[in-house]
Amino acid sequence: MSKFLKKFVSPIVYGGLDGIITTFAVVAGSVGGDVTILTIIILGFSNLLADGFSMAAGAYLSDTSDEDETRKKAFADGLATFVSFNVFGLIPLVAYLLTHAYFQNPTIAFPISFVIVGISLIILGTVKAQLSGQKMHVEVIRTLAVGYVAAIVAFGVGFLLNYVL
Repeated sequence: MSKFLKKFVSPIVYGGLDGIITTFAVVAGSVGGDVTILTIIILGFSNLLADGFSMAAGAYLSDTSDEDETRKKAFADGLATFVSFNVFGLIPLVAYLLTHAYFQNPTIAFPISFVIVGISLIILGTVKAQLSGQKMHVEVIRTLAVGYVAAIVAFGVGFLLNYVL
């Protein structure tokens, strides 16, 4: 791993995990609510940029102090969080973008998204385990569980609200 990446491992992993999980939760909630594929794409990108900015600003604000060097580091951490959140957060939306552009069949988008999100969570769980020195299988299962439980909750809320409203 390069010296640059080692310096920003925490914000990259944190931003990446949150980007995948929250964006996939928005997608799952939208699917549960039975909205159109275009609405899912709009909500997904809105969440991606707004939540990515919010996380980056939070990382910056929580790390700032009066020292210039600390502010520069806080800004760099915030930027790394934003970029990571948005890059990894695109993963759940890729299936919807491709489906919308090529297949015009929204029923296949969610299963594709589900699989690529799972693969991505496995990769991030593995990276997290290697960086933290934790057991690989524990971190992978933990990461998958958090991602998929969040998606199940969001799907359920979307389904319930669509039914009730």
